[in-house]
Amino acid sequence: MKNDLIEKITKIVDKNEISEDEMRSLMILIRKVLETMSESDKNDYLTLNLFCNWIAHIEISNSNTGLRILAKINDTLVDTRHSGDGTAIGIKMSEVLFVGLRRELKAFFSNIKVKEALIEDNKLWGTVFVIQLLETIKDVPLSFPSIKDFDPTKMKIYEKIAQNAIKPGAGVISIWTSNVDFAALGMKAWGERLCLHIKTEDTTTIVVPMAIDVRLK
Repeated sequence: MKNDLIEKITKIVDKNEISEDEMRSLMILIRKVLETMSESDKNDYLTLNLFCNWIAHIEISNSNTGLRILAKINDTLVDTRHSGDGTAIGIKMSEVLFVGLRRELKAFFSNIKVKEALIEDNKLWGTVFVIQLLETIKDVPLSFPSIKDFDPTKMKIYEKIAQNAIKPGAGVISIWTSNVDFAALGMKAWGERLCLHIKTEDTTTIVVPMAIDVRLK
């Protein structure tokens, strides 16, 4: 079974392009391979597993790995709140979402002995792989569950965010990506762009245009 899964993965990634449907199939195949691993081995691919699940659901709200990403988004938002450079902020957010994923993907493909350019090549990673991956998770929130469903780990992450919120009572509790028509908002030069939406506990939603840095390692 595992060899069959690896053969299917190889067929998808053995080229310099990938469609949205192929991306969805690829992540499902990767998830199946991860399920064949021991728990200790799977712990090396927590972020990869999160993204594999993210594309298959309408919301992710019970992933401690996902909540740690929310904490990093929160800290990045706090660190860049006085920056006027929207592109730089978008790149920082992309780093939070994708640097760890790329590292784990490289390790995963090395583990199953599959070579492919989509992960290794900086330009293909940023302009092909990440773009299609974002399409598969578009409009799917990564969120905290209801506070009644918190376990000790979730509570610890929540408290960390609350202690470093952009303002009291305004820690990050959810993110999702969706297209925004800036032309309709009077910004014709921007047109329609894929944006990261960041919801804080006081119901404020901050919109950050995604900017993919092809040099991401």
